[in-house]
Order: sequence, then C-alpha cells, then structure tokens
Amino acid sequence: MYFSFKHKKWEWKEEGADADLGQLLSSQPDTGSSWLESLKASRQDIIGSSTAVAGEEAIWGRLTYEQSMQVKTDRRTVAFFLTENMLITSELDRHLFPSEAREELEKKLELADNAVQAFVVFLNTVLHKFLSQIDHFEHELRELIWGIKENNSDDLLERIADSKHALIVWRNLVIPLVETQMTLDETFSEPLMDEAETKRLCTRLERLRMLISEYGREIEALSDMENLVSTQRGNEIMKTLTVITTIFTPAAVFGAIWGMNFKSIPEFEWAHGYAFALTVILSTTFALYFYLKQKGWIGDILKTRSKKKIIR
Repeated sequence: MYFSFKHKKWEWKEEGADADLGQLLSSQPDTGSSWLESLKASRQDIIGSSTAVAGEEAIWGRLTYEQSMQVKTDRRTVAFFLTENMLITSELDRHLFPSEAREELEKKLELADNAVQAFVVFLNTVLHKFLSQIDHFEHELRELIWGIKENNSDDLLERIADSKHALIVWRNLVIPLVETQMTLDETFSEPLMDEAETKRLCTRLERLRMLISEYGREIEALSDMENLVSTQRGNEIMKTLTVITTIFTPAAVFGAIWGMNFKSIPEFEWAHGYAFALTVILSTTFALYFYLKQKGWIGDILKTRSKKKIIR
C-alpha cells in the first residue's frame, strides 16, 4: 500500500499499479468489476458511474494529472473508485504536486466528512497544480507577444504553432475534469457534497477554462499578425525584384543586341562605339528609374527600415 488515510467515517487507500484492486472492491462486486474492466481496456481518461442502488452510488475512472507538452507518452494518470465511505486510487504520485498543494490537501482531508468530499478536495489539488503550470505558459506567451515586435525571426511562426498545440493539450486535460465534476453532481446527493469545496472546484474549472480561452484568442491574434507580416514581406520582396529587373532591362536588351554574332554591326566600327554604348545603356537605365520613381512605383524599397518596427 502506497498511501492510506483513515477517517472515522471514511477511508482513502492509494495502491500501486500491481496491487490486487479486486480484493479491495470485494464489497462492490458489480461496480468494482466495471472499474477494473475499464482500466484494462484503456489507459485514456474515462469516467463511469452507478446509481442503481440508493446509498451505494459510485463513480470510477481514470484522470491525467501530469502531461508533457512535447512527448505524448510522457504522462501520469490516476485511477480512482469512489463511494460515500471509500476512495481508492491507483498510480498516484503525490510528489508531483507543489508542496503548498500537498499541504492544503492534507489539512482539508481532516475536515472532510465523507470520501466524496475528500475526492473533491483531491480534484481541487489537481486544479491547483494545473493553474500553477498555466502561469508558466502565460510567461512564455508574454515573451512571444513581445518577440514579434522585438525580434521577428523566422522561428516565430514555429513558436506560435507550439503554443497553439499546448493550448489544445490543456483543453484535452480539462475536459475530463469538467466531466468528472458533472458526474459527481449527478451521482451523489447534495448533502454529501461540501458546499465551499464544491464551489471552489467549479470556480477553478471556470477560471482554467477562461484562461485557456483567452490565451487562445491572444495566440490567434499573434498568428494573424505573423501572417500579415509574412505577406507584407513577401510583397516587398516581389516588388523589389520586379523593380530591379525592370531597371536593368535596357542593359539586358542592348547587351543582347550588341552580343549578336552578325558579321556587320555598324557600331563595332565606330571609333567611340564603346562610349556610345555605355551612354545609351546608362541614360536609358536612369531614365527608366526616374520614370518609375515619378510614378511612385519604387516606393520606399531603398529606404533603411527601423529595427523598432514590426514590419522591416
């Protein structure tokens, strides 16, 4: 046995993955077998409940409480089985929770009147951990927001994509917790629930979902801005190449004409043919340049851009 908390009215037992959970559930043969079958069938987050017999209501399932944002398989889950007087968990590593969250859990377990209230306290501890982690995400997002102005480098779009993926993972973690909270309300009567802890659970879930939603909007705005900057840069590059090609068109044309291998090209026999060719090429090139500038087609492609500008 990894962990056990015994109260006068209820008990919480934490077991390892290799424990004989069936023996612990001998008093709940039907619902217990449903839980064990669901654990064998999948390692994903699941939730089940039973309200068939009054006074013997139960919920069971598996929740993810630790997930890497880079590696899919780097995750920690806890399996749980809950009745009014008994909470059984498996594969829970309490050391992965912040120290203040563990202290809060231990103190509030002493005040719980039944296992249902203890489970709500545990869910609040998981949310405490998630909120602490999303604060770190908020710091990274703030750096990303200013990075688009201070150093709009090529890897910025990749960082935006990573942030979008992280938010999707966060949504995926929160949805099972919301379902669990709703299943608790559906399964157990209101007198069994601690009003303050239940309200705290609902508020933390709402707060977490609000943060994920708002961060999602910020990332979408960053993505739109990055697309605008990339599009503008592409337009400027194409404009620059077009102007350069146009300006040097006279040189290419005259060079092609005088580069022909005809036997009789009069200019080749002139005493000052070379100077004449240079004069024609330079004069037509400058004439074309000033024409484009007068029309406003060159714009500010020759101007030096400030490093403080987003589009530069």
